[in-house]
Amino acid sequence: MTAIRCVLRVLAVVACLVVAWWSALAIFAIPPYLMPTPPEVALAFWTDGALLASMGWTTLSATLVGLFIATLGASAIAALFVQSRALAQATMPLLIVVRSTPVAAIAPLMMLILGRGMETSVFVVVLVSFFPILINMMRGLTAADAQSFELLHVYGASRWQVIHMLRAPTSLPYLFTGLRIAGATAILGALLSEWITGNRGLGLLILESAEMREIDVLWAGICVSIMIALSLFTLTSAAERAVLHWKT
Repeated sequence: MTAIRCVLRVLAVVACLVVAWWSALAIFAIPPYLMPTPPEVALAFWTDGALLASMGWTTLSATLVGLFIATLGASAIAALFVQSRALAQATMPLLIVVRSTPVAAIAPLMMLILGRGMETSVFVVVLVSFFPILINMMRGLTAADAQSFELLHVYGASRWQVIHMLRAPTSLPYLFTGLRIAGATAILGALLSEWITGNRGLGLLILESAEMREIDVLWAGICVSIMIALSLFTLTSAAERAVLHWKT
């Protein structure tokens, strides 16, 4: 019954979005060369479905690989920062500088180093996803109460045991929060990298569709990217409920 309710909610949201789409076209008199009608976009899914699926899979693959690398790297560095305050104070300003640098300025440089393949897209995804996960993991690794730390200290637990038995389980809710935040920015990072490098993916499809005035395909590509972002958010929330059932 829960799955049926979820499907019905999704269908209700989609129906509301379609109604809002039609209403915007009628109220604001948007010309068709700027925004097509929902049936035209649906027809683009039918006629160019294979192309949209192929490009969407490329973007999704780069996003998932980048998120995986960012999660591993951010978790490891967050554990180091928690163990060494001096290391955190010395390294954090550098990380902030890198995070503050516009992605549009870094992507062309990485394209020269890594080439026009998926590697550049993965790097950009790691770049935009790393910092939110790192900050949330640092908060999570220090979120346990003082009594728990004192108990493990009394029993003579090592640093690794404290991380394994207390810090890591306590940090899981913060990790999933960071993943939900990073998921949306990761999709944008992958699209931006594909726009700049010309690598296969939804970003290139949207850019070429705009140049060719194929507005229906352009909006279909946008819809696919939105569906990927929503799917990542939903799957992350479902994984959080499955992993953290013990909290309740």
